[in-house]
Parts: sequence; structure tokens; C-alpha cells
Amino acid sequence: MDYEAALPYLTGPASGLLICLLIGLGVYKLIRDAIVPMVKVAIDRHLTQIDAMVERHGDEHRAIITVLERTERKIGGLYGKIEDLKDTA
Repeated sequence: MDYEAALPYLTGPASGLLICLLIGLGVYKLIRDAIVPMVKVAIDRHLTQIDAMVERHGDEHRAIITVLERTERKIGGLYGKIEDLKDTA
């Protein structure tokens, strides 16, 4: 087979298919080697931030409950004193 006979095969649909396969392989390697690790790092960073927010929220929640319980006891004591004043008046 000489060059002129092989030229239609080299420039025709078979070469287009080969080029598409090579481009697809390149895109696959790019995604596998660059995009996936980058997304994994971003997701790990995001999950770390969410864990920190959950922990901080739990600490704030416990502090708020402590303050509300203390306020409830003080208000209960005030109601008791008001009742005593009403009874003596």
C-alpha cells in the first residue's frame, strides 16, 4: 500500500475517531489527576468548617440554656417575693 492509497484512511473517519478517542483520554486524565483531587480538598475543607460550626453551635446552645435556667430561677424567686408582699399588704 502506497502513501496515496493510505491517505484517505489517515484523513478520513478513522483518524477523526482516533483523535476523538485521544481527546477523550486526555480529558479523562485531566479530570482524574486535577479536578477530582481539587474537588476532594474543597469538600474536605467544607466538611471541616461544618464540623467546627456544629461544635460552636453546641457550645452556644449549652450556654443559652444555662442562662435561661438561671433567669427562670430568678423570675420564680421574684414571683415568690411579689406573692409574699401581696399577702402582707
